[in-house]
Amino acid sequence: MKSRETRTSTGRRLVHQITSGTVGWITFQQMCRSTDNIRESSFAKPIEDIAKGQGYDVQTEFPIREKKKGRPRSVDFLLVNHKKRIVVSIETKYKKTDRTMAGSLSEDAAKLDQLTITQINTQIEEQTKNHEPGVITGSVSGYELIRAVLVVWHQSAIMAQLRVESTEIKNTFRALVKAMLPDGIEPTHRNFSKAMLGVIAMKPVANKSGSLRSGSTVTRKRFWVASFIHKTNWKNIIIQ
Repeated sequence: MKSRETRTSTGRRLVHQITSGTVGWITFQQMCRSTDNIRESSFAKPIEDIAKGQGYDVQTEFPIREKKKGRPRSVDFLLVNHKKRIVVSIETKYKKTDRTMAGSLSEDAAKLDQLTITQINTQIEEQTKNHEPGVITGSVSGYELIRAVLVVWHQSAIMAQLRVESTEIKNTFRALVKAMLPDGIEPTHRNFSKAMLGVIAMKPVANKSGSLRSGSTVTRKRFWVASFIHKTNWKNIIIQ
C-alpha cells in the first residue's frame, strides 16, 4: 500500500492536471467557436475526461447527507481511484465578466473543509446498497481525501471577486500569482492585473496550495483557471 504522503501527492497531481487540462480545453473551444461565451456546465466534460483517463471513477453532484433535515448538500465532482485508495472532491466556480458570482470560493472552501471521508463512505455504501445507476460504488474507508475549489474566469474578472473573499482564499491566490510572476516583478495589485491581461509574462504554477494556468492564445483574450487545494486554515473561514 502506498504511503499517505504518496497518495496525497498523487491526488494533488490530479487537481493540477485538471487545472491545466481545463484551461487548454477552454482555449480549444475559443478557437472552434470564435467566441468567449463559454457555458459553465460545459466544464464538466474536461474534468470528467481527465479524471477517467487517470483511472478515477466520477460522480457529479455527489450528495452529502447530514443529520439535520432538509435537502442534502452536494459536491460538484467526486473522483475515486480504488486502486490508489484516493478520493478527490472538487467544487467549481465560473466568474463571468461584469457579473456577480453565485456564492463564493470561500463558501465552497468552507463546505469542503467540513467534508470527511466517513460522510463520503456512508453515502457510497447507501447508493451501492440501493443499486442506484451511474454512481460510484465500493467502500472508500481509509482512503486519502483531497479537496479543492476550481475557478474559471476571463481576463482579469477574478480581481473583483477577490474583494469579497475570505483572507484565507485571498492569501492563497496572492501566493499563486506571486509564484507565477517573473523574478524581479513585485507582487502588487497592478502587476496582478497586468498578468491577468497577459501584459506580463508568466510561469506555470503547481504546488501544495493549488495551481494557476492561463489559456495560450494570441488571437483571443485569454481565460484562466486556478485551483485552491484544501488547507488547515480553511476552518477559520467565516461565512456571513
